Amino acid sequence: MPASVIVLLVFLLVVLAVSAVGTVLYVRRERRRPSSYWSRWQMEMAEWRALSPDAQAAHDTAVLDAAEAAEGAAARANVLYRP
Repeated sequence: MPASVIVLLVFLLVVLAVSAVGTVLYVRRERRRPSSYWSRWQMEMAEWRALSPDAQAAHDTAVLDAAEAAEGAAARANVLYRP
């Protein structure tokens, strides 16, 4: 066989090996931390349920305070730029 054919076969085998390893690593990562929306939601809810009630209440309070601050900032910006 000519040398170019051997080089081509080696190249194809290397590409096949790299793609096989990449596929295995991707499947392992996907099983650990799913990227689909539904699976991510389930994982986030499991983490939320694992929090203590005090931590959940503190998070809720922080989110509500941030929303209230954003609402106030939007109202002030609307007043400033209203003709």
